[in-house]
Amino acid sequence: MKTTNPANAYMAASVETAPPLKIVRMLYEGALRFLDRAEKGGLETPEGRAWIGRADAIVKELRISLDPNRDQEICEQLQGLYLFCEDEFARAMSEGEVGALANAREVLEILKDAWVQAGTSLATSNESAA
Repeated sequence: MKTTNPANAYMAASVETAPPLKIVRMLYEGALRFLDRAEKGGLETPEGRAWIGRADAIVKELRISLDPNRDQEICEQLQGLYLFCEDEFARAMSEGEVGALANAREVLEILKDAWVQAGTSLATSNESAA
């Protein structure tokens, strides 16, 4: 018999039913959280490297999910920023450079804030239209 943790089931359901803007925000928050854990674990440790790998996987997924049919110029700009972050993750892992993680973190925080603002603007415009 398989037992399911109610908290995990709730979290899975909330992600599956979340609007796209919220999912993107959650991905950024996850990547930033993993960078925090990588720094705490130490870049030279297997644990720290694993957390960097998880943040890198999120950024790769964000990059792969870009749809140039919606807005090619924005997609190209985002792709460049995501590739920069991926390069910084690689540099952090190969050289143990904490500054590389700080560079990637700065980009991800700015992008997360932009998505939060987009969600707020969308919600405000939907409320005023009602």
